[in-house]
Amino acid sequence: MDYLKANISEPLNFVACGNFISEENWSHMKRINDNFEIIIGINGTAYIQQDHEKYEITPGKVLLLFPGRVHKGYSPSRAGTSFYWMHFLCKDEYSVLQEKEARMELAPLQTNPYFSKVKESLSIPTFFSLENPEKVIILFRQLLHITQSGYYSKLAADYLATLIMIELTQQVIDNTFKTSDGGGINNKKFINILEWIRFNLQKDLSVKEIAERFNFNEDYLTRLFKKHLGVSTLKYINDMRVAKAKELLTQSEASIKEIAYFCGFKDEKYFMKLFKEYENLTPTEFRNAYYRTYINNV
Repeated sequence: MDYLKANISEPLNFVACGNFISEENWSHMKRINDNFEIIIGINGTAYIQQDHEKYEITPGKVLLLFPGRVHKGYSPSRAGTSFYWMHFLCKDEYSVLQEKEARMELAPLQTNPYFSKVKESLSIPTFFSLENPEKVIILFRQLLHITQSGYYSKLAADYLATLIMIELTQQVIDNTFKTSDGGGINNKKFINILEWIRFNLQKDLSVKEIAERFNFNEDYLTRLFKKHLGVSTLKYINDMRVAKAKELLTQSEASIKEIAYFCGFKDEKYFMKLFKEYENLTPTEFRNAYYRTYINNV
């Protein structure tokens, strides 16, 4: 399944929205949009096909239609079928991720705040279910009110459209682990592992130590990380350490050696080598390049 990943450091461009209610049997017209469209089921079932994939949009289901793709109704919906819809554009370039890539980026956000590179992006799958549709419906009603009330600035609709997409992303994140393994005990345990690693980054962590602490063997622990995040346990630990190092480099006066030690690197030279592999910059170059950006970001 495809995911839309789009930068939201600036709001999305709102195009149009509405609450569709069919008064008789209805089927969506065939067309190709030049923008994105979100459809959220309210009542009945809407049958919409995007390229070769068919979707049944029932209450609480969300469908994302991509620009440049053919979408159409493939079966008639009964009278009374209704859904909210919204068209929007991304101001910056966007990317389309495969499910494995998207889950790798989204899953750490459930418990780990250091993955700041994702926090300024939304990530929405093509088709998913809402855990709390009421929250999104309230936002949609506010958006409809704004667009019909002659607000003095179009930015009001842009920001509210962006907030809707943030809420959708949040619900996707909240459901990331619930949908794996049927929400079993291993999922909860895995979340606890991520949180424990976050609080113990400064220690000299090993895969063996983590596995023993949570009563797993090393191979099984590695398989869990591969399944949920798409990376090895060691790669995840290094990801977290480099992300924390970036935060300290831009928000503190600590020396490179102090930052390396605080992030669990006992060898300063290894830290510098690994950091450059991740960022294509040395820690000092990174600090000099982004320091002013963070100072002015208030």
